Amino acid sequence: MSYPNELRGPDVPSRPIPKHKRWANKKYTDWVATLPCAGCSIHDETIVPHHMKHICQELTGGMGMKASDWLVMPLCFSCHDKVHNADRWLIEYQPIMVLKTLDSAFRVGILDYKGPRRLFGEDLDD
Repeated sequence: MSYPNELRGPDVPSRPIPKHKRWANKKYTDWVATLPCAGCSIHDETIVPHHMKHICQELTGGMGMKASDWLVMPLCFSCHDKVHNADRWLIEYQPIMVLKTLDSAFRVGILDYKGPRRLFGEDLDD
């Protein structure tokens, strides 16, 4: 995708942005399916990892493309069906559900931040 020169600022490269690469992680999506539903809190065998859709198309890969696995949330069959049938509340609440799922994953160690880190409040005398 290329932009006309008049739309391209001095700091915008003339070459297209690289294609979005999808992050896939079956271990993570399998774990998400063990959580209670992010929509209604039910915890049964109908929970599936739902990939965020209908919003943030630039982030989720674009129209017709499946979002990366880090953009999933646990949904029961009923809530999953509602999202796919355009339930406005569930669609708009998806980013919060994804963030809560990611928070849980980091807290229990399913996902881990690799690299130097410091917890807030640690070494207060620095």
